[in-house]
Amino acid sequence: MTPIEILAVVFAVLVLLKLLFVAVNPKVWMKGVDSIVSNYAFTTIVYVLLTVIIGYIIFKSLSIVQVAAVMLFTSVLIGLTMVPYLDKLLALGKEIVGTRSEMFRRAWLAIVIWAGIAVWTLYAVFA
Repeated sequence: MTPIEILAVVFAVLVLLKLLFVAVNPKVWMKGVDSIVSNYAFTTIVYVLLTVIIGYIIFKSLSIVQVAAVMLFTSVLIGLTMVPYLDKLLALGKEIVGTRSEMFRRAWLAIVIWAGIAVWTLYAVFA
């Protein structure tokens, strides 16, 4: 299997396991998630490491344009998942952007990555 295929299999297995856990006992799932993400520093480190490792594998195999197209698809799918929760999502969004400086202070790394991918994509398409 190629590295991309391995990532795809890991993704598929994790999605199916999550759906199974949520369908069987959502409270147990949420308790597990809560225990994993309750430590902000640890969670941040894990996500940064996963972003770097998975990003490295993906960008060795796919072009930025392909990655951006998949990210658009994923973003739309996540949006579709969130439609039933729009009232809560809008309230959360207002809280997040309530103080712009707070938002950038807390999420600066993700914002830099999103902006970098967007600029890189535009450069790849139009340069």
